Amino acid sequence: MPGRVAVIGGGVGGATAALQLRRAGTDVVLLESGPALGGLVASFALNGTPLECFYHHVFPHEREIAALIGELGLASKLDWLPSTIGVYSDRRVWPFTTALDLLRFRPLGVRDRLKAGLGALTLPRVRDWTALDAVPARDWLAGASGEPMTRLVWDPILAQKFSGAAAGVPAAWMWGRLSQRASNRRNPFGRERLGYLRGGFKQLFAALEQRLTAEGVDLRLEQRVSAIDVADGGVTGVSTTSGTVEADAVLYAGTLPGLPKLVPDAMADPRWSAIGGLGAMCVIVELRRALQDLYWVNVCDPTLPFGGLIEHTNLVPAADYGGSHVLYLSRYFTTDEPLATADVRSEADRWVAALAERFSLDPSDVVSVHPFRTPYAAPLVTLGYRAGIPPLRSSIGGLYVSTTAQVYPQDRGMNEAVRGGTDAARAIVADLHRAVVGT
Repeated sequence: MPGRVAVIGGGVGGATAALQLRRAGTDVVLLESGPALGGLVASFALNGTPLECFYHHVFPHEREIAALIGELGLASKLDWLPSTIGVYSDRRVWPFTTALDLLRFRPLGVRDRLKAGLGALTLPRVRDWTALDAVPARDWLAGASGEPMTRLVWDPILAQKFSGAAAGVPAAWMWGRLSQRASNRRNPFGRERLGYLRGGFKQLFAALEQRLTAEGVDLRLEQRVSAIDVADGGVTGVSTTSGTVEADAVLYAGTLPGLPKLVPDAMADPRWSAIGGLGAMCVIVELRRALQDLYWVNVCDPTLPFGGLIEHTNLVPAADYGGSHVLYLSRYFTTDEPLATADVRSEADRWVAALAERFSLDPSDVVSVHPFRTPYAAPLVTLGYRAGIPPLRSSIGGLYVSTTAQVYPQDRGMNEAVRGGTDAARAIVADLHRAVVGT
């Protein structure tokens, strides 16, 4: 297959695309601005074990990422572990994993618990999600689960994910989350299992780097792209901090907000700029003891500064981290919120102080605190989002776009990135082949 392809972005989607393109016979240059592959699946070492700065796991139905892990010889390290869910409300954690847990959820009256249970049964069963693209998520949830359940649980969950933009979130996005979780259970109130790569997902990207290099991909790390070069309506390559890379096709696999500034203004697709973004902050707290006994807790209390409490070592053994217990505190934010520009260390201290007060945590139990923030973690989905999704093939000849903003109604994740990278590689190969046949 003649042709040279430049892939911008070394997350799992871009790396997957580069691998597939090389196997199809194209010359491939993979450009990553950071010192290593991984994108948002960045890691640091905690007691000698790599740990993700932003929590990650794999769902059982996510076959593409599981297959990639297996292909790279890491299947034996992908453990499937029982997960538990809870809700923090009325100054305590309530288990929320089974039907019996819901019946015991005393912040709701008995009738409201039954209504909420009925909603849990019916909401994921919607077959056609497209009509939900124009329906506010809150309205859909309240209609099925009841107003009390929505005020107490759904409103805080939407607020911690979308902040002041929560009112404009389409029900299709929530349907994607609920249907995803439902597909992983044998019954709507059954326990689910989640996959985690013991020793950290850093191993996945180290193995990808080795495989890409072995198969002949020109991998260039710490290479920031300053422009996608265009002539006569088509791409000719990219300009980087180290010079020009000529290419017959370019795949952009970074974050969507970064794309418009790389092409001439008159050629930018307005859809690229129309989609907003959500940032995320995670504070990783290393503890001497477990804080509580559930893995994932939705914090349904607006007086607390964080919305998610993910106790990683209630999924993975604390022995993996030298006996320390690992806790993520998380929250998403829009670009106009104070959290977007607040001092990260000061904000982390505020979060840990609030945690200690609510959970009677002795300061001596806190071993270390590691705060991380990214300005873009996910697209900001709004009513009617489906109509504004940018296509894979852009209007600029030879420019392809594969980002997390295009996986709606699913949420961004490693599996969607692998799928998107594979689809992009197939489209590029097909188009290069047609160009050759045409000549």
